Amino acid sequence: MALQQITDRVHVETQHLGSNNGIVDGGHGELLLVDAPHRPTDAQRWATTVAGFGTPRFLVNTDHHPDHTIGNRWLPGTVVSHELTRSRLVDDAPTREYLRDLFAVIDPAAVPLVDDYEVRLADVTFSDRLELFVGDVHATLHHTPGHTINTVMVQLADDGVLFTGDNVCNLGLPAFLDASVDRFFAAIDAAEALEFEHLVPGHGEPGGRELLARYRDWGREVVGRVADARDRGLTRDECAAQIRFEDLIHAGIGETPGYPDALIEYFQQRSIEQIFDDVEREPSLRDR
Repeated sequence: MALQQITDRVHVETQHLGSNNGIVDGGHGELLLVDAPHRPTDAQRWATTVAGFGTPRFLVNTDHHPDHTIGNRWLPGTVVSHELTRSRLVDDAPTREYLRDLFAVIDPAAVPLVDDYEVRLADVTFSDRLELFVGDVHATLHHTPGHTINTVMVQLADDGVLFTGDNVCNLGLPAFLDASVDRFFAAIDAAEALEFEHLVPGHGEPGGRELLARYRDWGREVVGRVADARDRGLTRDECAAQIRFEDLIHAGIGETPGYPDALIEYFQQRSIEQIFDDVEREPSLRDR
């Protein structure tokens, strides 16, 4: 573990395989948690770490993906998410077969937990914006479609902190499976319009506003490569077979193994296909 103190009231764990996980201390023993660990054994240890700070009132999921929501099962607090995050998990939760195969690679000790696993859905949902008050902390949840159509960002205005979810990452680009090129850049614009000093990305080390420009450049680079290849006459399938971007998000961290190679390859192919389709439909996106 590598728990970092961002401000007096905000701590972030960046070394879990999967999303960054935040603790916001509202005082009076009350906490707000942001996202849950991906690996069940990490989630169980995280619950012990959290208990050392106080009692969670709320656990916010910034999107529906497994690396943000699987750990809900082992954490206390009322789960809060966008309404579409809840519906996605109702309609398309990870199957036990998928989890068993995945945990066999990324968290072997958790395989016996799969038979008793049930996705823990949000008890509170919202559509556009939600204000949460936890002790002395005021958090504003903004629906900002980007990495997914249901991604939310968590703004702690009084603390100068913004949790962006996977709308901004500092460990490379995530998969575009639920994204579009236009939403990818629109989400960065939405973050840029908010007041904050400290940015906690969905993956990677926290930083400041400079992370927005860096992430925008990474997106422009891969979109430009796909657009250039399309202009040279490469087909969608050829682009998906030849173009890759570095994937550190699904790679192992320290002694923790990463995703299976076949799954990472699937993420890459689908991402390039999505970018190709978006540029095919709207060529001007290459200049976004």
